[in-house]
Amino acid sequence: MAGIFGFYCRSFSPGSVANVIGYLVILLLVLSMVLFVASKKESMSAKKARKEYGIPRGKVIYTDLDRPAKALFSRKFLIAGKPDYIVKDERTNALIPVEVKSGNAKRPHWGHVLQLAAYCLLIEEAYSVDVPYGLLVYADGKQHLVKFDDSLRSEVILKTDEMRKCLKQGGVAKRRRFEGRCISCSVRGSCGQAKGG
Repeated sequence: MAGIFGFYCRSFSPGSVANVIGYLVILLLVLSMVLFVASKKESMSAKKARKEYGIPRGKVIYTDLDRPAKALFSRKFLIAGKPDYIVKDERTNALIPVEVKSGNAKRPHWGHVLQLAAYCLLIEEAYSVDVPYGLLVYADGKQHLVKFDDSLRSEVILKTDEMRKCLKQGGVAKRRRFEGRCISCSVRGSCGQAKGG
């Protein structure tokens, strides 16, 4: 065994060992520069998303926009959902759901408010915290803070119960004002009432 190592040691002169070490140092420097630039780029991307969507300052602890995320599930209310973001507000440490909408709205749509309220319920159960409010952000940049108070909590619980009863009875009442909603609906295939192509 000593003969093998002796052969390798003799094949490298002190100058060539220094060259190898020099190349390794240069390689490590280049690699660290690449990682630094990549982290800056990601940081700039996060800042751009914060500015564009009005996401509060703090740590994004959950996102479903740029990568698939596991749905939150409530055993108590038997609902599930995936908010676009959950942010831990750096001033209050509260967890805030942020829902980004592709349309524009001067005032938040009631269905969007209920969706956000359902996310508040899910976050409260999943993380064992109180959620004070959520944010709806529309494509035009308008941001709407929705307080998650006792009234809204009661309303979303009532609506989820109503929806569950409708499903048990075999469907929902026909109320189709917008064909576009049917086209992009997640239950279109099993609805039987869907409009358009």
